[in-house]
Amino acid sequence: MGWPYQFVDLDSAQLHARRLKLDRYGLIAQLSALVPVALFLLYRLVAWGVARATGSSGRGTYAAVPNSPSSKRQRLSAVGAWGTVARRVAWWLGDDLVFLGWNWGTRDQIVVGVLWAAWLFALCVVDTGNDYLHLTRRFGIVGVSQFPVQYLLSLKSLNPFAVALRSSHEEVNRWHRVLGRVIYVFVTLHAAFYINYYYQNNLLGQKITSLVPVLGFTLIIAMHLLYGTALSVVRQYSYRIFFVTHLLIALAIPPVIYFHADHAAFYVWEALAVFLVDIAKRKWDTVVADTKVERVPGTDLIKLVGSIPASKIDRFVKSPGTHIYLSVPAASRPERSPIASAHLVFEFSFNPFSVAAVDESAGELTLVARHHGGPMTSAFARFAEDVGSDSRVKLAFDGPYGCAKRFPRLAGPEFDRILLVAGGVGATFTLPLYRWILSESPVSRVQMVWAVRSAGEATWPESAGGKSIVDDDNVQLFVTGGPAGAAESSVDLSVSGSDEDEVELADLPWTANRSRPDLQKIVDDFFRQGTEEKVAVLVCGPEAMARELRSHVGVWVRKGRSVWWHNENFGW
Repeated sequence: MGWPYQFVDLDSAQLHARRLKLDRYGLIAQLSALVPVALFLLYRLVAWGVARATGSSGRGTYAAVPNSPSSKRQRLSAVGAWGTVARRVAWWLGDDLVFLGWNWGTRDQIVVGVLWAAWLFALCVVDTGNDYLHLTRRFGIVGVSQFPVQYLLSLKSLNPFAVALRSSHEEVNRWHRVLGRVIYVFVTLHAAFYINYYYQNNLLGQKITSLVPVLGFTLIIAMHLLYGTALSVVRQYSYRIFFVTHLLIALAIPPVIYFHADHAAFYVWEALAVFLVDIAKRKWDTVVADTKVERVPGTDLIKLVGSIPASKIDRFVKSPGTHIYLSVPAASRPERSPIASAHLVFEFSFNPFSVAAVDESAGELTLVARHHGGPMTSAFARFAEDVGSDSRVKLAFDGPYGCAKRFPRLAGPEFDRILLVAGGVGATFTLPLYRWILSESPVSRVQMVWAVRSAGEATWPESAGGKSIVDDDNVQLFVTGGPAGAAESSVDLSVSGSDEDEVELADLPWTANRSRPDLQKIVDDFFRQGTEEKVAVLVCGPEAMARELRSHVGVWVRKGRSVWWHNENFGW
């Protein structure tokens, strides 16, 4: 069977009919993504209204005691068996797919991406007849129709997908990446089909000097640049390149599309509007706070304590485990000239930091950052050196953000046991959750594992209720740096080499494990404590640690255990 499409000549009535079809299928493509989300949001709103009106919150239902005969019968029943299969499939879909040495994303991303691309492909082909240009333009309009959805998925503050999925921007962002790849393919095919049309009809030389085709070529170059800078090798080399490129191209794409194809104006203004409204909302919600900046002795960590208005501090108190985006306002930048590079670099610097502690009475947030040598943490290091013990600098706090605002109730009856694992400054996420769970339910069976490079990295947490975190029997501390050996041996952990910066393990008021944590043993011991228990596992740390932990937890999921999993990371 040959290629069915041909270059056909159409009269004005046929051109008008083709235009109507293009607009119709473009709208179908967009609504097929937005309508299900709108219906789900409506369902959540109605359910919330009914719960408020009836006074029911879903609590108070009977839950079988773990390891009881009733719990075992539930697991062995037909419903329980299907539940076990569903959990295994869900876990498998959540695993990364590594092929030819590359991480292609999680399996659910690939499955959803392929299915969505297939649906959009069908919308591009159906009802096009044998009209080659109709097919070509259909790929363009269907691809462009996804831009408003793509922009919605990228929003940090006003993200309807995050609300519908009871998630956050960080979790929804992975679908933003999936849709971005789909759009990239469709827009590239649109361009390739047009280039072939120009070449076959000897129009290529003429068209590359015309405004509309040139804008189309510009858009394709921008899309390739967008995709290229999103590759992990580029992000690891310089996250700033990735971020700045994405921001500038995201602002430039709508007007380029508008002048390239004015019939796509509806989608253009939708995309630009949601993007700008979200930025405005975040600017309005950002607080410029007087912040005390100091080094954590003997480490490359920097501690920041910001004074937050009482009207906003309550939002952080209610949501432990959230994070903020920190930026340096003009008043605190090293160069006051708006055209100086040392000033402009902070226009594109909005770094996420987990809120390590909240002091409601003092109205203060505590953050802990590791000095990686980037513009932001280098500025923090300079502030720590320049200001006196009572001096403060102004920093901009935007938040709170994060999945923690919509976590299941960890201190409630949903879980029988909770495991929190942190690596380095990942404890800024797990420690607030640990303390909140115990404050809400002192009898909760929660365990925290914390691995640090040096003993000094575990000195920043403030004591809570007169008890230091390292005196807690449910917290396992591992010091991975320095020579292996007994915990009593002292190790020089100096950063500057001066005597006052030295932190010796023997001088600290606790005994720590001088080794890397054996995650397999920790996980196995944790799960063996109750065969019927529902557990939650949360991790925040290096990617390798989270991947290893998930592999060990997955062994128990495949055995039928009920596990709620969360990996807190800022890779994107």
